[in-house]
Amino acid sequence: MLNILHYEIRKGDKWIKDVTVRDDAGHETHFPLYAICGEGEGPVLCITSGVHGTEYPGIGANLQLFHDLSPEELCGTIIGVPQCNFASFAAKVPFVNPIDGKNLNDTFPGDANGTMTERLCHMLVHEIAAKADYHIDMHSGDSIEWLYPYAFYHINEIDDETTRISRKLAEVYGLDYVSHTETAGAGATDAGNFYAAVCELGIPSIQPEIGGIGLIEAETKQLHYQGAKNVLMHLGMLCGTPEVNAKQRAIGKFYRLCAAQDGIFTCLVTPGEKVVKGQHLASLTDYHGTEVYHEFYAEEDAVILWVMSTLAACKGDNLMAIGVI
Repeated sequence: MLNILHYEIRKGDKWIKDVTVRDDAGHETHFPLYAICGEGEGPVLCITSGVHGTEYPGIGANLQLFHDLSPEELCGTIIGVPQCNFASFAAKVPFVNPIDGKNLNDTFPGDANGTMTERLCHMLVHEIAAKADYHIDMHSGDSIEWLYPYAFYHINEIDDETTRISRKLAEVYGLDYVSHTETAGAGATDAGNFYAAVCELGIPSIQPEIGGIGLIEAETKQLHYQGAKNVLMHLGMLCGTPEVNAKQRAIGKFYRLCAAQDGIFTCLVTPGEKVVKGQHLASLTDYHGTEVYHEFYAEEDAVILWVMSTLAACKGDNLMAIGVI
């Protein structure tokens, strides 16, 4: 029997409940927690989505998984949180929790005595994901991000086996590109990210990215849905064989371009486009479009994984993500 947040999960159970979270300032929010406990023995898989409340394809796929799967066909247990950042989801606020203005995916593993976001993060990591053997955190491009599907795994510097299994889960998800990240290194940091915090606990975890710009399309939702089912089949929790993507490529380094000033962002490439070293990728100008602040060029042969889809740029914005192949 598995216990999560004082709920008992027994063989044959299938339920979804709202969990309330309060902070010392008197704020209150909640999130849905579900469980499907199979009739057969097997591992525990945690599936989360909606860390950013307007990243819709993963939320839709996670809810569909809950409704479609039955205990009779499952070996092991799925625990899931479809909308981790429910306040963001309900208010249609991208990136941050509107209660305290913090980005969950900059805040993990959180603080049980902190602000609302810090408490949410602590609960999601230590009281939910930590009860699992494996973890998937479904993401998409947020409302101003346009992306090409790929999956992240974290490099745990002291636990090669957790890293190896995480890499395999990312591959099994079946997307065209698989990329690794680390807390410190040459590429983009994953400090504060959900999957990195879980992986540091010794639990294999991945962050697949599918869809974006505020859309929930049948194709992007289905990619997340099938990716999760691939993982379930790979782990022996569902009957069947995972779909294999013969086009899948490993990314050697993942990095982002950032705005050093406010201005107008003009992007010259699209997600999924392959670029060559020295290729002109984008420019950042003043608001009149006359003074060029910065021109961006490809550092190496690479693929464009996502771009900011807005013309306006603010200092500190991530403008583009690039994977070296």
